[in-house]
Amino acid sequence: MVLFNRLTLIYFILLLGIILTQLLFPGIFLSFSGNILTIVALSLIVFYASISLVMVFFPCSQFFHPVICQGTGQEKSVALTFDDGPDGVQTPLILDILKKNQVPATFFCIGSRLEAHEKVAQRIHAEGHLIGNHSFSHSLWFDFYSSRRILNELHETGEMIARVTGGIPVFFRPPFGIINPTLHRVLRKTYWQTVCWNIRSFDTVRNKPYRIQRRIVRKLQPGSIILLHDHTSFSENHLEGLIAAIRDAGYELVALDKLLNSEAYVQ
Repeated sequence: MVLFNRLTLIYFILLLGIILTQLLFPGIFLSFSGNILTIVALSLIVFYASISLVMVFFPCSQFFHPVICQGTGQEKSVALTFDDGPDGVQTPLILDILKKNQVPATFFCIGSRLEAHEKVAQRIHAEGHLIGNHSFSHSLWFDFYSSRRILNELHETGEMIARVTGGIPVFFRPPFGIINPTLHRVLRKTYWQTVCWNIRSFDTVRNKPYRIQRRIVRKLQPGSIILLHDHTSFSENHLEGLIAAIRDAGYELVALDKLLNSEAYVQ
């Protein structure tokens, strides 16, 4: 939020300067092409709005809120994370693959889906995986919700996860990876750690598994957090190949709490 606050401060200082100049020196900048200061002011408004809008899609910039996108250690360790579940059919298949290959993972669960598939969530926890908070609705309108409504969603999902795990989840991943000033106001006084990723698989939009795998392996670095989804054909059919490719590249797959050296739950 430091970057956004600085941008906002500079914006208002410049805008105030333009207004004062207009008041103190009326007409001084008038020309045949119009009022230059008005044009400058409008350009400033457009610039500020554009930067603020674009940066909501880049959470790892830390523009609006502190976000963890990578572990800080130098060991060749990475973590798998799965968003948008649990799914009643595909998540168990993924759990089978993870169990077979002895790989821990983190599932950022949507509250409404967890409510519908609580037994799958229980299996996730029982087999040693972590569960993180991914909001209750994952609505397309989530980022337009009021602070109170967002907070209620996160608390409701956190309580659901606590019934499964025995602890309230610390790790939170914003829907669509979008962070704005409203979400920042909700998160800044809470215990939640916002965790995104530094390797996005695009497994929901790409249909060529070899390209998805190649992209992930090419971007591997110590501390990488890999974003996957447990409702895609890639995770269902090609996860085992990805695990093998990551290990062949010399990397160890570890749990997210180990990668970040942070507790995953609070009591």
